[in-house]
Amino acid sequence: MPRQRLNVCSFFVYRPNENPRNHDYLPMLRLLQKSCDALDLRHVVLTDQATANELRPEGFETFAAILPVSLMQACTEIQALWLEQGDWQGADTITVGADCLILRNPDKHFPASSDADLCVTLRPGHDRYPINTGAILYRSIARGRLATIFRGIAESTGTRWCDDQRAIEQALSPMPDRHIFAERQGVQVAFLPMFVHNQSPTSVRDPARAACVLHFRGKNRKYMTEWAAIHRPEWLK
Repeated sequence: MPRQRLNVCSFFVYRPNENPRNHDYLPMLRLLQKSCDALDLRHVVLTDQATANELRPEGFETFAAILPVSLMQACTEIQALWLEQGDWQGADTITVGADCLILRNPDKHFPASSDADLCVTLRPGHDRYPINTGAILYRSIARGRLATIFRGIAESTGTRWCDDQRAIEQALSPMPDRHIFAERQGVQVAFLPMFVHNQSPTSVRDPARAACVLHFRGKNRKYMTEWAAIHRPEWLK
């Protein structure tokens, strides 16, 4: 039986009151789609019904639900719903930011399901946000247990910016001081380095050859299209 395609699930909803530059994410989503197509990965946008109605005519596959108004709460709620109700088509899932590109197949570059049920990226010693949620991999073999954990994360997420990261940190506490495998709430968690697994380019000229997930977070977000024009021009056609 052929191996099923990994589900790459991005998150995007229109919330202009919380994020005035919300529409800037559409070109990034198109590039993310191209990066998934190049690796034969399934890309699904986790979103709300109104946003889904705008994305589907562009050819995006969506998983939509009625979501909270708060952007942070909407993010963790739709992730929990995907774990509980989504059609995974027999494959594993990685959730990524809409400001990410997939350069190498995460199924081959993250720990195997025999080693970890859940993979997150850790910044050891980072006091405010030790876990960056730009890339999280969930193994389908542990889907039921992970759904319970992420339902709790959704219910504990506040409305402030980055409260999604605070909620997952609390759920997976204590935070290790190094990159390790550890048991949390009945699942085996891989606390992985940002390098490779959730890497940011050092500049627009950085080819990021080692990266599996390339994350244009923060100030790098505006360089995503320019980076693609230099390193993956075929994705802009």
